[in-house]
Amino acid sequence: MEYKRNRNGEGSWRELPSGNIEYRFTYTDEYGIKRRKSVTGVSENECIERAEQFLYKMEQKVNGINFDATIPELLYEKIESDFRKNYTGEQGYERNLRTIETIEKSAIGHMPITDIQVYHIERYLQSLTRYSNNTISKFYSMIKLAFAVAVDRGIVRSNLMENRNVKCPISDRPDKKVRGLTEEEQMKFIKALGEYKPQNNHNTYRLQLLIELYSGMRMGEINALRPECINFSKGFVHVDRTISHGKASPFLKEGTKTKAGERDVPISAVLKPLLEEALEQMGDNPDNLIFYDYNKGGVITTNQVCSMYKRICRDAGIPYYGQHALRHTFASRCIEAGIQPVVLKGWLGHTNIHVTLDTYADVFDRMNLGAISKFEDYMDKVLQEEE
Repeated sequence: MEYKRNRNGEGSWRELPSGNIEYRFTYTDEYGIKRRKSVTGVSENECIERAEQFLYKMEQKVNGINFDATIPELLYEKIESDFRKNYTGEQGYERNLRTIETIEKSAIGHMPITDIQVYHIERYLQSLTRYSNNTISKFYSMIKLAFAVAVDRGIVRSNLMENRNVKCPISDRPDKKVRGLTEEEQMKFIKALGEYKPQNNHNTYRLQLLIELYSGMRMGEINALRPECINFSKGFVHVDRTISHGKASPFLKEGTKTKAGERDVPISAVLKPLLEEALEQMGDNPDNLIFYDYNKGGVITTNQVCSMYKRICRDAGIPYYGQHALRHTFASRCIEAGIQPVVLKGWLGHTNIHVTLDTYADVFDRMNLGAISKFEDYMDKVLQEEE
């Protein structure tokens, strides 16, 4: 059956072979282009209702409100905006992209956010337990952020992630415990590092590994050091840059991982000769870095050093917890030596004292076991006075 023009000229109708009614009308999209749209229903009134719903959504879309937006679409726009405004660095931007890409592959990632109900979120969160708690937390935060953006834009009325029944799931995996080396393991590591014979004159990254062990600096910070960062006369290393992972390749980042990361790290007697040796071996390079990959012509990444650390752990017969364990080893030795947490916080570049206390809670607890001797000495003194 042919279309019949509506009397007011706003659209046309036709009856379908199924008996339903089809209504065809013209609208202007968000780009100002005139387009045609068809809706069907069992009656003309139903067609009008559907057409009005579509036109309302289109009007909101023209005003920047996209009711068909998905969680990934909202997140991509948000993190891109934050990155361009320097709220997020390249490394954080890349991490966020990977998280969103994973969400995009899920069923919830294909649905318009307006169609998502609490049970959809619950099903998705239940599927995350195979990941680590750290990864789950990132997914959970991202979805919550998407709903917050949708609320701000008027796409949805409430943030379903704030529903009391929607809770962040707990991983099926046990949390990885990153710990420092024991004194015995530390000696084995140092011995194996000294005995390691590289093939084809490859770099062993010996100095970087030992500097991390005796300073607690992050490996990215060590690989970003310049000669002017080292102040032997005043006895400190100034940390103000790091090697970061960009969208294409690693790069030298101005600034540290966190604001608290810019700091002065003391030069101990055991650290000083390592820094002096590093300065003596330094060659010319475009970034004036103490440590530089002259074979590839670029910065040295943490992953490069980590691969070597894994080999040394294997040769030393000690457990491998990742190269970051050397930073934890430094912190553990400091705590065992009686250095106060507030001092250690500054040396490590932690954001606040709670990070230090929480990260090394097991070491502090172990040190507290010896405190009972102070109680015993005091009680002995009290009892002697009573006699």
